[in-house]
Amino acid sequence: MTVDRLHKSLPPWLAPGSPLGASVIDGDLLFPVAVLRETAVAHNRAWMRAFLSATGTAIAPHGKTSMSPELFAMQMADGAWGLTAATAHHVRLYHDLGIRRVIHANQLIGPADIRLVLDLLGADPDFSLFSLVDSLAAVARLAAAHAEAGIARPLCLLLEVGARGGRTGVRSQAEGLAVARAVAAAPGLALCGVELFEGVFQGQAGAAERIEAMLDDVVALAGSADAEGLFTGNEILLTGGGSAFFDRCAARLGPTGLSRPVRTVIRSGCYITHDDGLYRGLFADLAIRDPAAAALGAGLQPALEIWAPVQSVPEPGRVIAAFGKRDAGHDAGLPCPRFHYRPGLHSAPVPIDGQLATVGLFDQHAILEGPLDVSVGDVLGFGISHPCTTFDRWRALFLVDEARRVTGHVSTLF
Repeated sequence: MTVDRLHKSLPPWLAPGSPLGASVIDGDLLFPVAVLRETAVAHNRAWMRAFLSATGTAIAPHGKTSMSPELFAMQMADGAWGLTAATAHHVRLYHDLGIRRVIHANQLIGPADIRLVLDLLGADPDFSLFSLVDSLAAVARLAAAHAEAGIARPLCLLLEVGARGGRTGVRSQAEGLAVARAVAAAPGLALCGVELFEGVFQGQAGAAERIEAMLDDVVALAGSADAEGLFTGNEILLTGGGSAFFDRCAARLGPTGLSRPVRTVIRSGCYITHDDGLYRGLFADLAIRDPAAAALGAGLQPALEIWAPVQSVPEPGRVIAAFGKRDAGHDAGLPCPRFHYRPGLHSAPVPIDGQLATVGLFDQHAILEGPLDVSVGDVLGFGISHPCTTFDRWRALFLVDEARRVTGHVSTLF
């Protein structure tokens, strides 16, 4: 997708397309500017390839993180098994982009959502989809819709495992086995595996223990369903879905002694850009708890940055930067000032960790405090926590080199 005048960082005197060579920090573009450091993206891609190879795990990255066709193409080129979707609309977009295998990490409930997916399956025999189910009521809805659609192919379902106090998913072995039996018995439906989203307890007390218990439930339910011959297909899909605990899924959902091969699929969506807050902290824990990750050397690196100028220094130690909630996510921590650049003085961005802190965010203003000597017109680079909620604020993000000169762009389809 071409960057045009509707992109909020492209000035009218630059031709549509990626303004190759434009300097973000010298003000060649309209501020604020969202960028991805291409060296960090390349490093993260290589790191994840190495992790998958070391653990024998497959990946279907969650596309909702970026909704970027260009990043999807990179991930598929790296050997991704498929992509993960959050909604029926995402499923349609992925299909239109040529993705042949999709995990719909959600449940199909609305009539139009179910019809859309069944229409795609009926029209394209080369398209594979796996959706979730956690109740007898949902099984009945899907079976009725499949019968009405009259397609020959079954709808492949994954039994969703949850935990008390969590999100969706069955709460007990008995409940799970009842749903699995209902899927296996329903014309037009096929039980293809078991799924969980282990990240639901991320950041809570006792998260590690609760996640391990969920993983135990997945393995136990898969064993019970397999013993009763409830699965369909040549392999059993076991999949977990966060960017924080994918190592635990890779380790626990591997070969489990079932009657047919197991396909272990993680669904991390944030690894390709990582972040400078939530996942940066959690990744340190991952390297400690997983020898396979620790053995891979330098870990994931933050690639996503927002650059904005200082527009006011109204009081000593208080700085106002020209970006805000309309430009950067703030659901998992405020943007963190990482770099300072003064045009005409610095030859490159200067790291400033700890010398400024973001203390407030308005729609178009960031409030910073700290001892750093800054002036109106200086430019600051911010690291972002939880990239999902920053990508959705941009129609495109520029790829940049380490000097923050534009080398290309990625678009988004939010």
